[in-house]
Amino acid sequence: MRVTRSAGRRQQEGVGSPRTPLPRKKIPSDLRSLARGHTALCIKVLAGIVSQETVPPAARVAAAGILLDRGWGKAVQPHTDEGGGPLRIIIRQITAAAGEAEPLLIEHVALKQ
Repeated sequence: MRVTRSAGRRQQEGVGSPRTPLPRKKIPSDLRSLARGHTALCIKVLAGIVSQETVPPAARVAAAGILLDRGWGKAVQPHTDEGGGPLRIIIRQITAAAGEAEPLLIEHVALKQ
């Protein structure tokens, strides 16, 4: 085996550059459909993890959170300003895209909660 030096690096003869990217594997177009086919099994596995007292509490909490998110949706994340109040966003102007007549002026004030 012959070793050559180039630019301070050692490289084996006959071996490509160490930074040569590997070709990407093709992912089947119906992967989402295939994954969804396992939904019932995955829900059963998560429910089993939650119900088994021998499973570590962290795993049970994580599984419970995943089940609740799937069943009821994720909780709403409120956006607040620096003082903790509701965030207020005002859009002053939207510029026209090429080919449109005139820019449209829009004012929007967030509703108070």
